Amino acid sequence: MHLPASILSMVAAFCVLTAVFYLLGYHAKRKQPRPTFSPDPRSGPGKSWLAKLDAINRDLRRYSLLAVFSPVSIFAVHLSQSYFSGAAESSARLVVSAGGGFSFCLFSAYKIMKLLNQRRTTRLGYEGELEVGRELEQLADEDYHVYHGFSAETFRIDHIVVGPKGVFAVETQTYAKPAPKDRLEDATVEYDGRMLYFPRGEDFKTIDAARQQASFLSDWLGNAISEPIAARAIVALPGWFVKRTSAEGLPVVNPKQFSSLFKHIKPRPLSDAMIRRIIHQVDEKYRSLVRTRDTG
Repeated sequence: MHLPASILSMVAAFCVLTAVFYLLGYHAKRKQPRPTFSPDPRSGPGKSWLAKLDAINRDLRRYSLLAVFSPVSIFAVHLSQSYFSGAAESSARLVVSAGGGFSFCLFSAYKIMKLLNQRRTTRLGYEGELEVGRELEQLADEDYHVYHGFSAETFRIDHIVVGPKGVFAVETQTYAKPAPKDRLEDATVEYDGRMLYFPRGEDFKTIDAARQQASFLSDWLGNAISEPIAARAIVALPGWFVKRTSAEGLPVVNPKQFSSLFKHIKPRPLSDAMIRRIIHQVDEKYRSLVRTRDTG
């Protein structure tokens, strides 16, 4: 007689609790303090990764609270029915209460484990992009201008380099290395001009994405300055040794090789005036992002 009421009460308690957690998360996100100044969106790599980490951490807090308070709420409903509603204790009620609490804990644990995996991957991506950014910034001594996190139409170019030898779109790809048996072998990726061959799999998407980003940058800059610009793609693999098996294809390097790469790469010379026009357009793009964010 009391079984349907028990189920409905627990479901209602869970729904209310979930709604409260989501409302608190939404409120915290909306009320997050904003600086009184306009931060420079060019001030460092990895900002998009940090935003992802913040979102993951918010979800982790939410599901951690859910894991704790869901069984407590179900137990409170069970006791309330027993002592205030006069519901007779029965094995069916105990099974429903215990099963409900266990199910919600299991669901929360599944979401937490998934989020922890996402956080590890995101953290790895953030640290990889930081390393690439630090290495690229050293090119400033060689008259190169470096930009990070350039927003395109439906994607983001990790880094843009503009200098005497041309324009470059740098794609960062960070992969976790397998457990080290032979450290050098396990940290080596082969590149045949079309595809990357890692110890645990193959990757052709990174090469294609890098080419598409360079193509977009060429078109965008060409339209902006009304002159043809041929941007080139570079793939950076932090922490990996790159073994080329073909002279074909775009440059794929460990970021510590940037200085040597830009020293020996075939130049597509740009005049000082052209470099100024290009960096003006890129700077204006970043300024437009600040204006859009401040008025949003």
